[in-house]
Amino acid sequence: MEGSKPAMTYRYLGNTGLKVSVLSYGNWLTAHNPESEKAIIECVKKAYELGVNFFDTAEIYGAGVAETIMGKALKELGVEREDIVVTTKLFKCGNGINDNFLSRKHLVEGMKNSLERLQLEYVDVVFCHRPDTQTPMEETCRAMDWLVEEGHAFYWATSEWSPSQISRAMEICERLRLNKPIADQCQYSAIVRDNFEKNLRLCYEQYKYGTTIWSPLAGGILSGKYNSGEAPEGSRYHDDEYAKENLWKHYFNDKTKEKTVKILQGLEEIAKEQGCSQAQLALAWTIVNADVSTCIFGATKVEQVEDNVKALQVAQNWTSELEEKIEKLLDNEPEPVMDFNVWKPMKPRRKVVIELKENQKAEAETSFLKGHLEKSANKK
Repeated sequence: MEGSKPAMTYRYLGNTGLKVSVLSYGNWLTAHNPESEKAIIECVKKAYELGVNFFDTAEIYGAGVAETIMGKALKELGVEREDIVVTTKLFKCGNGINDNFLSRKHLVEGMKNSLERLQLEYVDVVFCHRPDTQTPMEETCRAMDWLVEEGHAFYWATSEWSPSQISRAMEICERLRLNKPIADQCQYSAIVRDNFEKNLRLCYEQYKYGTTIWSPLAGGILSGKYNSGEAPEGSRYHDDEYAKENLWKHYFNDKTKEKTVKILQGLEEIAKEQGCSQAQLALAWTIVNADVSTCIFGATKVEQVEDNVKALQVAQNWTSELEEKIEKLLDNEPEPVMDFNVWKPMKPRRKVVIELKENQKAEAETSFLKGHLEKSANKK
């Protein structure tokens, strides 16, 4: 894998004509540290150079700091606005009584403030960052439609919404002839799978719903730094109390530590066999699933961006044998959805899309070989 230069691939974002790079850059993790501004600017430049066209942020990240830094980075990038896809998310930014959630007031005012921080006239996609169980869904749908119709965004989307909430929004938009949401920004990684693979399945099938997944390395757990089950000094899980109390204790408590370490060390061995880093393997694992429109990664160093983008090559060389080996190691495939018409579990979509890709590749190779042989025969 060393020395290879991967070619970026692009996918449609849900049921739209918008093409996004399958790997994308977001500045969630660095949002709380204004000193990281220079590093983010360099990472954005490197990501774009390597084919990334999708850049994600949110008003809540650092209470607006992340949007401000992303705006500066995109301005320094110095490219045509048409060449990049910029997204932000609205839900909370401030302590005022109306600075939060998905009311029309906050969505309209929040969008205005976000665009000012980003130094942009519009974003390509604006997300409802989380569901709001208090504001009427119709009010939220009408407000998001207004943002699109007024040119503040081309599309609107959801983030960590349940299938029933997405379906409700779709029904309201259909009935009122409003612009419908196009995608969900949801968590997905080799150790966080249920919501993406099982819960949202019917949204992919019924609405062609897109996804812009976050935390593909499970907060860095899959990066290879923590395979011993200990957090080294200077690492996030050694120094950050919030991270230790939440993520770390979930994966490395007395009941889960042994299994987590087994998975991490197993992935390390498989990565060595594939000639790639463990992080590249984990990123590739997400993007071989065609239900992933784009996979958002974070980075504070140019070298990390370069390393992450090499996951493309790993994904391009993915095989059903490799998939089966990792699946056996993970042993966490979500319970299948039942098809009660035939009283059998439905085949997991992840397996379906990977097999489809393999079949398409085989058909293409067969077609090429057949054409080559026919050409050779004609020459004779």
